[in-house]
Amino acid sequence: MSHSTTGLTGKLFGRIRRWALIGLGAIFAVADFLTFWLPLPIGIPLLLIGFALLGRHSPRARLWLRLLKRRANMFWRDHLD
Repeated sequence: MSHSTTGLTGKLFGRIRRWALIGLGAIFAVADFLTFWLPLPIGIPLLLIGFALLGRHSPRARLWLRLLKRRANMFWRDHLD
């Protein structure tokens, strides 16, 4: 196997891994919205895992989470004073 083939395989594996983790994060986030009404606190860990995976591997989700964090900081700063 030549070096260029190994590099191509590594890039393909990395791309597949990235999309698999984005899909897994989306599944966890959706599972949270499906289980939030249950009496056990299952939804919060699912949401945190899902957002962590999405924020780590999806640039669009990372930007959205940064915006959400900025808005939350502004909200608490305005309401705690």
